[in-house]
Amino acid sequence: MLVSAAPVFSTGLSRSGFWCFLRIACSCLGAGWFEKEGLASVAVDYKKILQLEAAGVSQRGIADVLSCSRNTVAVVVSTARTRGVVYGEIAGMEPAQVRALLTGETVRVSDRVAPDLAEVHRELARANVTLQLLWGEYAVRVRDQGGIPYSYQRFTHLYRQWAKVTGATMRIERKPGERVEVDWAGDTMTYIDPGSGAVSQAYLFVAALSYSAYYYIEAFADMTLSSWLDGHVSAFEAFGGCARFLVPDNLRTGVTKADRYEPVINPAYGQLADHYGTVVMPARVRTPRDKGQVENVVRFGANAIGAALRNRRFVGLVELNAAITEQVAGLNAKAFQKREGSRREVFLRDEAPHLIALPAMRFELAELKKAKVGPNYHVQVDTNFYSVPHRLIGRRLDVRVTSYVVEVFDGTNRVASHPRVRDARGCYRTVEEHMPPAHRAQLRDWTPARFTSWASEIGPETTAVIDAILGSKKIVEQTFRSCLGVMSLAQKTGGTARLEDACAKALSITPTPSYTLVKRLWASWEPPPATAPRSLGDAGFVRGADYYAETEQS
Repeated sequence: MLVSAAPVFSTGLSRSGFWCFLRIACSCLGAGWFEKEGLASVAVDYKKILQLEAAGVSQRGIADVLSCSRNTVAVVVSTARTRGVVYGEIAGMEPAQVRALLTGETVRVSDRVAPDLAEVHRELARANVTLQLLWGEYAVRVRDQGGIPYSYQRFTHLYRQWAKVTGATMRIERKPGERVEVDWAGDTMTYIDPGSGAVSQAYLFVAALSYSAYYYIEAFADMTLSSWLDGHVSAFEAFGGCARFLVPDNLRTGVTKADRYEPVINPAYGQLADHYGTVVMPARVRTPRDKGQVENVVRFGANAIGAALRNRRFVGLVELNAAITEQVAGLNAKAFQKREGSRREVFLRDEAPHLIALPAMRFELAELKKAKVGPNYHVQVDTNFYSVPHRLIGRRLDVRVTSYVVEVFDGTNRVASHPRVRDARGCYRTVEEHMPPAHRAQLRDWTPARFTSWASEIGPETTAVIDAILGSKKIVEQTFRSCLGVMSLAQKTGGTARLEDACAKALSITPTPSYTLVKRLWASWEPPPATAPRSLGDAGFVRGADYYAETEQS
């Protein structure tokens, strides 16, 4: 029996009216009749109906999505409930099997051997494992056992359907040791510059391994290329290795020109990648999901650390980074909410063995400069000073600056090498052998006891500052010039009282003040307001009225 559309249109109904009539007819006759009479030229996917219904989509919405009758949706849902069919139980079945389960039709059982999709998923989490490789192994194993395997296309379809149902697709993209994501955090922290005493901004470098979500955070005074590269080196050393790919954002320090297909990598960044045997693979522009782990670390990790340390005051980046390292260790050891174990446990168990081993020497970005030797036989690099042999006074020398070392060359001969000062200004690094003989003789007359004795004659605050300066260097002789600078302030305007006040303020800011900080506070010192002179009346020298009365009587 067929319902003819021609008589309906002959009555004058529009096309929309015809379909309205057809829907009403279907509601009256039922979905079973509709299919029995062969009107379902395009079969409705009953499995899809149950999937959408389980996801909370309304029956009207399901009908719109699948372009079928709402009555068909209602009948399928009602039949499934009557027979106790739940989508979670039929998720791994074929649509034809689901249809047969609900309608009672018979369906031909496949003679193919089904793969273990859970095992496929576990294997895909390992480095360099692909679906093509796993299908090949599955096909060989099935044929060896006398069975018939699925084709590659069917194999991949079954896996994707299984992964969609179990919600496990994201693990395919995260393989142990494959990617480390890097970025600067948006929010900054603050610290006190030990040289000037001023409050400075600290920028947080963040690196996170994609598989374990194990991360590293370090504070820097700026976001220059040098700091960017140093952050990578420190992160690799904290991880104990490097991942196969580096995934940065498209910031200028890492990517010179952003492009979806051929981004131009900063040459120095490329050198770092080559040194560690990794490859820079920038995230797509405005696509934060390409580096989802580091985005989560910035959002939850870095911001949480900033909040936890908001009431603490740090003097210098070393002290700030020590506190950050402690916080990061705690967060990495914290248990996952939706996964077993913690970041640290997953990192040590699954990811650390797959990292690329570190090279024998760490990467250092070298910068070449020219500098003239001053009358005090020091060259200036940035805001600090480094000694060279006094015979080179007035010469222009070559200076090689890395993140941690300053080397000075006269032609091809290296004449000086110093540890680089990073988190202070106006500091001097002096080697005794570079000094003229007269200066060396004077230096030998200086001793810590002598400086302490001089300071005790001025006051306790000055003594405390001198003791702090003497203990600030491994080689105590390197502090003598700073001590002389502090002591010389007592001979200038304001005398010892002014110096004592400046030293007291410096100690209130940091327990390890420098000469530069004391000098700045000394320069901003204001003398206490002068008290008004006492009147003669207050002193008792004014003669009273009785005195003048006696004088007139006489």
